[in-house]
Amino acid sequence: QILSNVAIYLCAITVGTMSYYMADRKHRKAFLEARQSLEVKLNLEEQSQQQERLMLSILPKHVADEMLKDMKKDPSQKELQQFNTMYMYRHENVSILFADIVGFTQLSSSCSAQELVKLLNELFARFDKLAAKHHQLRIKILGDCYYCICGLPDYREDHAVCSIMMGLAMVEAISSVREQTRTAVDMRVGVHSGTVLGGVLGQKRWQYDVWSTDVTVANKMEAGGIPGRVHISQSTLDCLRGEFEVEPGEGGSRCDYLKEKGIATYLGKSTFRLSMRFMDPEMETRYSVEKEKQSGAAFSCSCVVLFFTALVEICIDPWLVANYVTFVVGEILLLILTVCSLAAVFPRVFPKKLVAFSTWIDRTRWARNTWAMAAIVIVTMADIVDMLSCRQDYVGLGNGTAPRAGGCGEQPNYYSYIALLALVATIMLVQVSHMVKLTLMVLITAAAGAVNICVWGHLFDQYDRRRGQHSAATLLPSKYSMTAMIFVVMLSFYYFSRHVEKLARTLFLWKIDVHDQKERVYEMRRWNEALVTNMLPEHVARHFLGSKKRDEELYSQSYDEIGVMFASLPNFADFYTEESINNGGIECLRFLNEIISDFDALLDEPQFRCITKIKTIGSTYMAASGVTPDASANGYGTKKEPLSDKERWQHLADLADFALAMKVTLMNINYQSFNNFMLRIGNRPHAGMNKGAVLAGVIGARKPHYDIWGNTVNVASRMESTGVMGNIQVVEETHLILKEYGFRFVRRGAIYVKGKGELLTFFLKGREKQGSFLNGSSVTLPHQVVDSS
Repeated sequence: QILSNVAIYLCAITVGTMSYYMADRKHRKAFLEARQSLEVKLNLEEQSQQQERLMLSILPKHVADEMLKDMKKDPSQKELQQFNTMYMYRHENVSILFADIVGFTQLSSSCSAQELVKLLNELFARFDKLAAKHHQLRIKILGDCYYCICGLPDYREDHAVCSIMMGLAMVEAISSVREQTRTAVDMRVGVHSGTVLGGVLGQKRWQYDVWSTDVTVANKMEAGGIPGRVHISQSTLDCLRGEFEVEPGEGGSRCDYLKEKGIATYLGKSTFRLSMRFMDPEMETRYSVEKEKQSGAAFSCSCVVLFFTALVEICIDPWLVANYVTFVVGEILLLILTVCSLAAVFPRVFPKKLVAFSTWIDRTRWARNTWAMAAIVIVTMADIVDMLSCRQDYVGLGNGTAPRAGGCGEQPNYYSYIALLALVATIMLVQVSHMVKLTLMVLITAAAGAVNICVWGHLFDQYDRRRGQHSAATLLPSKYSMTAMIFVVMLSFYYFSRHVEKLARTLFLWKIDVHDQKERVYEMRRWNEALVTNMLPEHVARHFLGSKKRDEELYSQSYDEIGVMFASLPNFADFYTEESINNGGIECLRFLNEIISDFDALLDEPQFRCITKIKTIGSTYMAASGVTPDASANGYGTKKEPLSDKERWQHLADLADFALAMKVTLMNINYQSFNNFMLRIGNRPHAGMNKGAVLAGVIGARKPHYDIWGNTVNVASRMESTGVMGNIQVVEETHLILKEYGFRFVRRGAIYVKGKGELLTFFLKGREKQGSFLNGSSVTLPHQVVDSS
């Protein structure tokens, strides 16, 4: 009896230890998986947030959200659109602020290009902080000009007050630059209140901008202002409600536009300041097929239970042959089940066919349940067979004889304890649901109860009589108390199994949720990255997405050989009206968006891959060639050896081809829309000979603005502004370079250029040989009208 007790306790301790180990291992594994998933999720979230911050620093949230929504549309839906998508919104009751640095030319001549960009970066970063403080939305930086809007996208009643405060703060901020550089720099600020159309035009290098007559008025308010003062219009004064003292501004005396429009201006003086099944069938299926790699350990627990069961029975009755037979047969069958289950866990150890069969069992719900039920049936049947064999071995009490001394009939209660071990083996089956476990435990309890009451009833009665001779009589016969004990333990095990499955399903749901969040974060990151790389050149976007940047941190790169082009539509101003028939000007901007989008589409052609769109300024399109991460390669490769002159300036020839392609594109648009828009293009190369490098960089890490600076940019801009509509004007240096590539020119002669004096210029008329791609195919222009004659 002592050995039997020891065996039962050892079995319980062993199985309990294995159960604890399996549960602990499962929890540790779940913890590690959760930790890894969280690390990936947090990493993706951080990258996504970094991209979103960069994106929202360039585009307002309502515009970015609309772009992301359109990006997720089916491409087939986009093909059905008659026009390119335009993101344009009307905003009323806003205040527009333009600020320009007075004395910038003197400042630029007193320091190098690198020092100038660093100074501008620090100054505009300070302006960005002031803009956030005074609720301004920075729109764009145009050279040394900074303009922003208050009341967009969310309306503010105090938009005019905030704009005046912003202007005064900017005037104060420039004083530190004046002291640092010891130059007579100052800020000239103009503010006007009214209505704007805000959005983006084109399909590449998206930059948020605003258009309207009121924007033009605000620009002229700055031009007609006084350095160190905030120049405001009558409409802005009407919104101030007496919060500022003003004096007459007389802007008309300094700006003809204000005089022609009869706009009254002022200068600011001061301020006053049950089954647990998932309701979703698909989710339930995903959970049910989830592979549980601990199933082999669960089957090994059944082997352990059968071993200790046999040990207990042998200790009780070592002469009963059935004990040995059921143990050997049962262990062999359980070992077969265990090996088949372990094959999927250790595929390299077992034959491929066995691994395939084991995998099929793990992934097929009914097969997995059948496999588990077979293990419990083996353990239970071994116990039942031993009990029935013990009854046959027992000599009935009816003929006056007694049970064989030391036989199994003397300790019938131990077989109930063995039934409890079978219940323990049942709850160890981690790969089946608690309902299947309940079914198995009910069957075990029913079988054990039936044997105790119906088959072994007289044995328990005799057992009770023997116990009564040595102790007080029991209130409840053992055959009922043993059955009740099994039933109570079954209920407790069912509760435990339900709790374990609830925990497993919760972990599964959490795992699915983490996985879905990772997918959503990854998808959002992908869309954000697509937006960011469309707003900044790819190598610049990578720089800002790589790590957190301080507002004063500078990104710049010097280029010795680049080409710069400005192309404008001078007669678009005559086309633009804000009448109701044009929906307040939106339809005019929609047409401009189509033109710019077609220009952007040209950049997708392989021939123009070395050309970078810098920005659009109203109806002016700015692009540059040779602005690549590897300046020496000019966008064509990573060659480090010296290049020939023709290789060095191939990008400039491509820029000239691009300008000609823009003219053809606009001609086709005019043909289809019955309009007569004309391009005026200025082009200028830079060779870096004793003139200082052209600098490309980003001003402000909080609201990054990519641009290029240098003498080349200024001259290219002058070539456009002094040009003739329908022509591409270049300086003599450009003419000499492009002539070697077969381009045709007409001499215009010497013209006066502000800041440069007399410059000899030429008109680019075409190319002797049709421009072609590197692979020999010709350029296909968007919306091109094909002449079939």
